[in-house]
Amino acid sequence: MIHDMIVIEKMGKPGVAIVSGRFDSDAVASSRAFGMPDLQWIVVPHIYRNLDPETCRTQTEDAIDELIGTLTASIDARTPDAETENNSRYEGSDRYDAILKMNQEFINDDLGDGLFLHPATPEAVAEMLTGTNLPPDHAVCDMPPGFGIATVEKIAVNAVMAGAKPEHLPVVIAAVKALSKIGGQGGKSLLMSTSPQAPLLIVNGPVTKNLGLNARSALGPGRDNQVNTIIGRAFALCFRNIGHWYPNKMDMDTIGTSRKFIQCIAENEDASPWDPFHVDQGFKANESTVSVFVTDGELDIQDQGNHTAEGLLKNLAYGSIFGTRSLQGEKGGVERLILMPPDVARPVGSQGFSKQAAKEFIHEHARGSLGKMIQYMPLEGEARVTEHWKWLENLSEQQLLDISIPVLDSPDDCYIMVVGADRAKTAVFPSGPAPVTEGIDQYMP
Repeated sequence: MIHDMIVIEKMGKPGVAIVSGRFDSDAVASSRAFGMPDLQWIVVPHIYRNLDPETCRTQTEDAIDELIGTLTASIDARTPDAETENNSRYEGSDRYDAILKMNQEFINDDLGDGLFLHPATPEAVAEMLTGTNLPPDHAVCDMPPGFGIATVEKIAVNAVMAGAKPEHLPVVIAAVKALSKIGGQGGKSLLMSTSPQAPLLIVNGPVTKNLGLNARSALGPGRDNQVNTIIGRAFALCFRNIGHWYPNKMDMDTIGTSRKFIQCIAENEDASPWDPFHVDQGFKANESTVSVFVTDGELDIQDQGNHTAEGLLKNLAYGSIFGTRSLQGEKGGVERLILMPPDVARPVGSQGFSKQAAKEFIHEHARGSLGKMIQYMPLEGEARVTEHWKWLENLSEQQLLDISIPVLDSPDDCYIMVVGADRAKTAVFPSGPAPVTEGIDQYMP
């Protein structure tokens, strides 16, 4: 990967990266973002992973002369693109026509999300800034994956373009701050991956009702979810235009996902038999917070008749057995974000299960075939399999299939939030690294 070569170069060891054709733009953006604009690379046609051995050999042989020439030649520095403010003026037959021209230019420059953008005029940005007590030039954090500096003013500009109101701004600021704390370097590697990881924002505390965030059928479009959608969109535009999360540059997703139209939802605290999530995270119930999860898929787990706590939880646990298990560390399990509707949470809680006990029950019962979970990573010749898993190489495929192990390494890898309307249908998201919860109150005026 281009990021590995950047690390090698920063250690003082000269190197040349081999980049597949689709990743050429990402190499330019990454070398700029990570402070190595003079990084050198060559381009080959195909990605090596999943490539047959003969094609691997031939495309490497074809590139050897260019690789050696690049490694031994003087460095041809690539000048990084400078971050510039867009102070353009757009004119048209009327205001609407001018806004349409602005939108077209922003889309052409890939600065939007494909939907209509509101013009971030100086007056609109000034009004947005009344929503926080922070000065416009205050640097909130550097925002992954491209680590642009997220000042309050830049966040406000993107919030205006999303159609947000000043009272929404503190939530967006807190979410930007929380993302920067995820997994070391803000989950940079996952967000730049070819997999469909995307953030999901979940708000707790009094601010949910003050702003009108929906905690019932909270994921999706419509009138009830207008605030959810706008705040999520404001965050997503910050992600693009401050974090440089552009498709085929810093976001190398293979297929993509609708979850990248990022949503912001609220926990249905009134319908929960347990303390809300932010209290689990050490905040007070009367404090307002936003939690950022990095999700990697979504599954609807239906229940068609269970009414006991154990029946509901077993169905949920069995339904959570999907996805893969890593062989790149001693622990290879994944995390699960569970959005549990009131019709599941209520009987589970009333029949004596604490939230922790429910998580322990799910951990115990969510077991699957190790052989099925590791099919994505063949054992033979896979250099990244760690010593902890080397013993698997001596087993037959049937023996691997017969080994049952927990999907989660620990009950604490399961996060339960009560979200939704009436009906026992639970949404389960593969997730990770661990979420980060940030207080919102500190950013309010």
